[in-house]
Amino acid sequence: MFRSILVAVDPDGSAEAMNLLALAVELRRDPGVALTLVNVFPNLMTTLPAQRSPVILEGAEARLAALAHSVAGADQAQLGVKSGFACRGLLDAAARIGADVILLPAPAQRWQDRLLGTTASRVAPRAQCSVFVVRD
Repeated sequence: MFRSILVAVDPDGSAEAMNLLALAVELRRDPGVALTLVNVFPNLMTTLPAQRSPVILEGAEARLAALAHSVAGADQAQLGVKSGFACRGLLDAAARIGADVILLPAPAQRWQDRLLGTTASRVAPRAQCSVFVVRD
């Protein structure tokens, strides 16, 4: 059914991330289907002191790898940590790998989301592939 699945994951949101990753593994079914986990940091996190930027990104990649190894069937996933706007980073990653589907978490609504929108509300209308917004 799918050839390439992109999963937008915050490795620090463990329960939500584990559920999202478990669903991705279930959708994958065939080991030949590519599974890619992506975490996008806001620019602010990576532009603090220049020498801290690689440390922040490497730490995020290590947490992403630990998350992938904690879910059966996800240990061979490709990992990607990017900086920038979440929407643009996810869309760029999906285009680069030729994703058939993007899995996104549906975060709890906050007052800021009513004003600015969520990452899911920005990605879904702009994506060139299917987008699944997964609620807990």
